[in-house]
Amino acid sequence: MTKMEMKDVLKHFPVLLGLVLLVLSGCEQKDSSVGSSLAPGLMDEYPQEVILDPVASAFYQAQATTGASPYLYAGLMNDHRADFLVKFEPYYYLPDSFAVDSLLVKLFLDSVLVADSDPLNIDVLFVNKSQVWAEIGITWDNLDSLELGDPITSIEVPSSAVMGDSVSFSFPAPDSLLRAWASAGSGEKTLHYNNGLYFKADPPSDQMVRFSSSEYGTISVLPRLEMYLTVIDTTDTTGVVEIDTLINAYPISDAFIANDVTGIQDSTYLYLGNAVACRSILMYDLDGLFQSYGVGIHSAEVILHADTTSEYNIDVINGAFTLGMVDTTWKQDPANAPIGFGVSVVLGYYDREEATLTLNLNDMVYDWIRNPGTNQGFMIKSFDEYLNISRTVFYGINAPDSLRPRLRIIYVENDS
Repeated sequence: MTKMEMKDVLKHFPVLLGLVLLVLSGCEQKDSSVGSSLAPGLMDEYPQEVILDPVASAFYQAQATTGASPYLYAGLMNDHRADFLVKFEPYYYLPDSFAVDSLLVKLFLDSVLVADSDPLNIDVLFVNKSQVWAEIGITWDNLDSLELGDPITSIEVPSSAVMGDSVSFSFPAPDSLLRAWASAGSGEKTLHYNNGLYFKADPPSDQMVRFSSSEYGTISVLPRLEMYLTVIDTTDTTGVVEIDTLINAYPISDAFIANDVTGIQDSTYLYLGNAVACRSILMYDLDGLFQSYGVGIHSAEVILHADTTSEYNIDVINGAFTLGMVDTTWKQDPANAPIGFGVSVVLGYYDREEATLTLNLNDMVYDWIRNPGTNQGFMIKSFDEYLNISRTVFYGINAPDSLRPRLRIIYVENDS
């Protein structure tokens, strides 16, 4: 090779190296270039970048089912109210012949979310008559249809309570209650129906506690119905022999329900949250920015910056994902936003230290460039809406430049 040829190779070496790196980076994508059926590779020398501001945004609150949660919440926190329901079916555990000594419900505390000098009182009520509820589908709205009578008792959670402590209460007339449950629906008495228990908190001020639910991972702290029975052995021909026995029955279903009474109206912010699900919607205008053929998407992501000083924060969400929208009617009616499906969900985790949520939109942006009519905006949902109570407030469309939820696209163009 001559000196002149060597100089020519060295002259083009950065370009060749860049091409190799770009081809390698494109291997992870669904295609190396938008609109290219042959996908020959990314031929541009250097990636390019475009940063877009949202053209529209919205948020709304929707109540989510919370039966899959490992927790049961009770109380009030930042105007976020929660009660819970539990249902036992103890007759599956009963022996053939028995006498009931006592029935005791025991709940185990997971944490006190808001401390207060006063104890938290929680009323316990029967869900009466033929009203049926399920873990999946019970929300604050349809709680109104539950037929609730007067409290049968109440439990007290002292302000000094810590994780692992338990609270309990006993049922009056336990023998007749258990036998009525065992023959549920056979009579007109209220206690003949076993449709669960409703735990209604009565907080003196902002105060919330969290109990372990039946989905909690440790069996020793699951809610339980402790049945102290005297089992009668009728097989003993010499006489009746009584044996004192403790039988633990665990819930067949439980769920917490939440109601957000803050009445958030500030649309300049975006809200993501759980229990009472806060969801946000954004739209970016890509029209005319890219050619529909030969554009490769290296990276497309939105970063949301949290306002950690907002009074509407409740703990923080863990992460979120995006779903495409079917049309733009959400701009006028966010609560009935039509969600589109078929786009793979990519989870974005919330960085507590940086107070940012990063969402990957590679596939969405790829499709928007190839088929511009599919760009109707996208919804952001927290990924654990059904598991806990939390809400994080993010800066919105009117925030300063450094805090606005901008879409950053790094792309390459095929120059052939």
